[in-house]
Amino acid sequence: MSSDTAWRRAHEREYDGVHRKEHNQEYGERQLKGDRLYTARQFDSPYSTSDASGEPKARSQTSRLTRSHEGQHLVPYPGRYQPTEVATQMAASQLPRWPPRGFFRHSDLSPKEADDIIRQGTLDFHGYYHSIPHASYGHYYFYSAARGLHDDDTDCAHQSDTFRDISLPLMGPSTSTKPWETLEQPSMAFCFGTGPGTVTLNHWVACSGSTHAVVKVGSESRPRRVGFLGIIDRLRRLEDGLEENDPNLLYRNLYGNLLHDPDKYKHPHLGMEKQIADLITVLSRSDWIDFSRQENQVVAKFFTSKDQDRYRLFFHQLLLSVELFHRIHSNDHSTWAKKRLLPQLPPKIAWDLAVAQRWIENMGIEKPKAKPQQVSINFIFHNKKRQLFLTAVQLRWPNMTEIEYILEERDRSERPLEDRSADAMSWFTGVVLPGKTMPWILMNTLIDCDRDTGKALSSLSHMQPNTGFQYRANTYWSWECIVGKVLGAASGVNQIAGWIGPCRFTPDLKRIEVVRVNQKPGRLRLSPKDVANMCERSDPIGPEDSAYPIRDYELVTPDTEDISDAIRMEKLNFTPISRHRGEGRGQDIGPVTFDAAITFAIAGRSWPLRLTYDVMFVTAYPCHEGPHVLFCEYAYRAVKIEDVVDIRNWGYSEIIGGSSVSDDELEDTQKVTLYRNTVKEVLVIEALGVADNEVFARAWCSHWGVSAITANINKTCMACSIREAYAGCLNVVILTDGRKDEEVEEIERRTDRD
Repeated sequence: MSSDTAWRRAHEREYDGVHRKEHNQEYGERQLKGDRLYTARQFDSPYSTSDASGEPKARSQTSRLTRSHEGQHLVPYPGRYQPTEVATQMAASQLPRWPPRGFFRHSDLSPKEADDIIRQGTLDFHGYYHSIPHASYGHYYFYSAARGLHDDDTDCAHQSDTFRDISLPLMGPSTSTKPWETLEQPSMAFCFGTGPGTVTLNHWVACSGSTHAVVKVGSESRPRRVGFLGIIDRLRRLEDGLEENDPNLLYRNLYGNLLHDPDKYKHPHLGMEKQIADLITVLSRSDWIDFSRQENQVVAKFFTSKDQDRYRLFFHQLLLSVELFHRIHSNDHSTWAKKRLLPQLPPKIAWDLAVAQRWIENMGIEKPKAKPQQVSINFIFHNKKRQLFLTAVQLRWPNMTEIEYILEERDRSERPLEDRSADAMSWFTGVVLPGKTMPWILMNTLIDCDRDTGKALSSLSHMQPNTGFQYRANTYWSWECIVGKVLGAASGVNQIAGWIGPCRFTPDLKRIEVVRVNQKPGRLRLSPKDVANMCERSDPIGPEDSAYPIRDYELVTPDTEDISDAIRMEKLNFTPISRHRGEGRGQDIGPVTFDAAITFAIAGRSWPLRLTYDVMFVTAYPCHEGPHVLFCEYAYRAVKIEDVVDIRNWGYSEIIGGSSVSDDELEDTQKVTLYRNTVKEVLVIEALGVADNEVFARAWCSHWGVSAITANINKTCMACSIREAYAGCLNVVILTDGRKDEEVEEIERRTDRD
């Protein structure tokens, strides 16, 4: 915002004081006559400004006839341009008055009046950051949150309890209420937006933090040498918990078998705090498995390994981790001490505790009966079959009959579910670590249960998140792949547990094929200052002042009358840029990397848009009692969806020095402009109507490298969406009306057949 706002307001009050009385008298008389004094920009509503009654405009379109699903009776089917839900609501209650009753255009609001009138039903966006424990200076975690009168509102999709393992609260088994309360960062409990392909404002902000900060820990302290059977026996005994009632036995079991006590003869470590410190020191050795690294997060690879050294190392580390977990969460370790300790643990130790917790919750070890050298590890399936089946149903898996048959396990000749792969073992045992790895374990397990996929989809890996695959007539995409983010707006597409589908088929791929998408990082990254100033940058009433002029605010709404129906997706295009073939052998050694694009038909003309940049689409927070007014210094430009084709390099022309800059020039300047994130003007794309309008808007954003707020006008008003864009340093807002699931085209085709 401009720094001279307060001076301008004072100057205008002094200048207008002479004319205020005369103007207010004339204005009041005209108000009594019922004249509409709002300009088109102030009152851009779905009503005719020539109709004093405030009723919706009459529509001249004729109705078509179609058959209802149930009674097979002919019922009128309204034209495509029927009033949206928000327009119907506005017709019933009318838009809020501006100026409000008792005020005139040249009136001023006191600070209390501004809070009561302007801020009512809106949200304040706050940003937070803190340094990463044990990381070098300048590494931070970023977070954001919204506050308002309705604190139960959220931009986060409801995460079913069946998939709660994707996140892990630091304080133990519970539900996280804040994004900084989880082990994984950015927090997966506050990641997915309410629409497929979208994320939350917190995730958008958090991704600019130091998500891959290197934290080096080391220790020379060695544990005692323990036999494998001794490790297994102690793990089995710990299933009943620690010997908290006998401190001496607790001490002997730890220091007599597992650790060395350097103060054994002078001051033995009988206290819980010292035992915790000794376990942390030993687990800090560099030769243990580092589960904070993504390549090590498929835990079943270790406890099913045929490499005896690796197998034994895992169980030795697991035992020490379980000992530490039980002590941290014991009754002798106070809640205050636990709250102080857990956030300060090095990431490597924190992830050791995560492995221990998942093991304790899901696994058990039987006592050897006949042969003492044989160990039997048992686990409970819990609801893992049902979760897998639910995922297949939501994604409309093409081969559901096969999935049902395999999950029933009636054919004894079939391999057990858990033995099909390391991913399947991790999933069905429940030893799944939180974070971005879980969706890949889930999908690979689903593929393992479908014999028709063969080995064609075996190269799916969490180490390559820019990946999807085609299976029969559908494509499926990771939530981190730009193709999935864009196609998530299409009609009939769902998202569950980090997977988006079923999406459009493409003839450019084989019937069953994994595809890796070539995508560049987004061009924008927030700084700590950007995060700290989120609230100030997006305040509904503007900079603090002694009075707030009415004319500094306007009531903004999208045009819900003239909705475009001229855009359709034609084709999903993939062009190979590298083929991974074994030299001289011709066999595949990995998925092919493709450039992705979508071709749209606009008024009879084809428009290809390349999905070049890995941008994000942020779900707008819902607001209440809207639409709200917008402060005059929040600059925006509203455009119809079909006019977007004429806009180039939005949000970067003022930095680069012109709107005709090439992609190469933009890429060269990316590092220089990394933190130059002042939003000068927000582009508001009115993508109301058919779902393909929003798909086109998202594809345009990926083509030019700009992330966007996506707002359903039935839940979030235009003004609040623009303010949230300013809060997140985003240059684009995409407005929709929630009609993507109406399946208008399918109804029309059914009507034609009838």
